[in-house]
Amino acid sequence: MKFLVIGIVTAAISLLLGYFLEDWDMAFYIAGALGIIGIIWGVLFSGVLKGSSGMERMTSSERRKESAARNARLRNGFLFALPNLLAALAALWIF
Repeated sequence: MKFLVIGIVTAAISLLLGYFLEDWDMAFYIAGALGIIGIIWGVLFSGVLKGSSGMERMTSSERRKESAARNARLRNGFLFALPNLLAALAALWIF
């Protein structure tokens, strides 16, 4: 949940920057970039793209702790990205 709170704070900061500078396009770009970075960060550090054949990422010999850690990294990246992507949509459509 820490990453969700960090994502909410960064989304709020990007929307506040857009409000105070009266430039909603900038808020859209900042929040959108942070959202995309969060998704890429979650995918890269979770090990989903690991290996040339792709078979190394999930095997029957994978320990539960390794699987839980991999899933936690992926989930944390998406929890950070979700509020930022929602803020980018809000800056694009509402404002």
